[in-house]
Amino acid sequence: MDKRVTVLLPNGRRQNVNVSPNMTLLEILETASAKHGFDSEEHCLKFHNKEVSLTQQFRFSGLPNNCVLEMEPTEKRRTVGNVVVCIQLSDGSREQGEFGPGSTLWQVVLNLCSAQMDSYESPVIIYMRSEVIGKEQMQQTTLKSLGILEGRVMMRLIDKKPEELRVQANVYKPPVVESKPRVDDDQPSTSRSVMGGGGGFALTSNMVKSLKRTAPEGNSAVDPNTNDNQKNESVDEPERPKADWGSGSGYSMHQPKQSELDDDQEEVSDQAPPEVNVIGPRHAVLFSLDASKKQSDELPDSFFDLTVNDLKMVLRDLKRTSSGNEDAPLLTAKLRELERQKTMLTKLNQYKDCVLRIQFPDRFVLQGIFKPYEQLERVVSWVREFLANPVERFQLFTIPPKKVLPAEETLLELNFVPNAVLHFAYVEENLNTDNHRFIQDKFIDQLTSEEGAHYAVILYRTKVSPT
Repeated sequence: MDKRVTVLLPNGRRQNVNVSPNMTLLEILETASAKHGFDSEEHCLKFHNKEVSLTQQFRFSGLPNNCVLEMEPTEKRRTVGNVVVCIQLSDGSREQGEFGPGSTLWQVVLNLCSAQMDSYESPVIIYMRSEVIGKEQMQQTTLKSLGILEGRVMMRLIDKKPEELRVQANVYKPPVVESKPRVDDDQPSTSRSVMGGGGGFALTSNMVKSLKRTAPEGNSAVDPNTNDNQKNESVDEPERPKADWGSGSGYSMHQPKQSELDDDQEEVSDQAPPEVNVIGPRHAVLFSLDASKKQSDELPDSFFDLTVNDLKMVLRDLKRTSSGNEDAPLLTAKLRELERQKTMLTKLNQYKDCVLRIQFPDRFVLQGIFKPYEQLERVVSWVREFLANPVERFQLFTIPPKKVLPAEETLLELNFVPNAVLHFAYVEENLNTDNHRFIQDKFIDQLTSEEGAHYAVILYRTKVSPT
């Protein structure tokens, strides 16, 4: 469908010009100038006070339909020079000559490729994305009408049969995409990318262990006859968050509701509660990671077999993560600081205490409970009470990467709410060996299991009434 532009002439009048996609801006200028007696060689076209190139076609100019172009006098009259035309033939050879902008394509072809034209049934000249087909069109098309006024230009001369004239004449051939088999509803399509097939996400052994531990019992197999509504409910069903001590700060430890506390009490009442040995202030307990390591390492091979329920849980977590990042707006520094303060206030209102675990190089872990507004300096003083050599200087840091923590900041500012794992190291490196004794012997004799450390936090929070 033809489009239309409006040319604002120097005398204040307007001229509407119907344009086609392959029409050059020079032809638009010449059409408007001829109707009002202006010399097109002494004028130019501007769009939004910016001069546009007259050699480009309207489809590639970026100008919208019904736009207004201003015709203004140029400082220097446009000169017409010769054009060096190079024609590439079907066999790859090239013929080159010099012509004026007023020369027709038929004159150019006869001058350079007269021998080939005798054998061509339907000759076609291809310039950029324009095709000039047959003798009649070549005789009516000049170099100037194609926007070629000076410089050098490359064209292609090919022979097309009449039934092939509607086929695009470029050399690019799109790759053939093989049809992929349709994936059944019982097997989510995202499972291929989850398994590391190019989606940027792969399951590790630690993730599989976490999935197995958090997966509900008895749901490893899914009934294929289950309807779609039940499937959606199983995917979107929220899971009770649990304590995550694997990173520098844990975000899944939360203030339990009364219903959750009742569930925890029922689970504990079914079996004997683990023994908890409180060794100091702030409900301090000490346990060893070596004791729990034996249990986690002795896993059968069937433990690592993925089930449909495991993949559904991974898909649910990926959806939650991507939904918060795709539509997130760009924030300035002030807005990011405002969001950070808002998050801190939300945590301060939600969590009344903070559980910290200090891990030593000999794999002993000291656990204590603090308030979110307390400074890290109090944590340092508390740890010093349990050290075998309390006079030595030490530092607390998080990994990865290693970041030494400033003592003057609060636990809330350090993002340690509701729980976090800190690492201990002496300033003097030769003291940080595995066989070195960090905790006093009297406290090591009162060890608690890792399950007992979790149970100690549950007992503490059941006793603390919400405010």
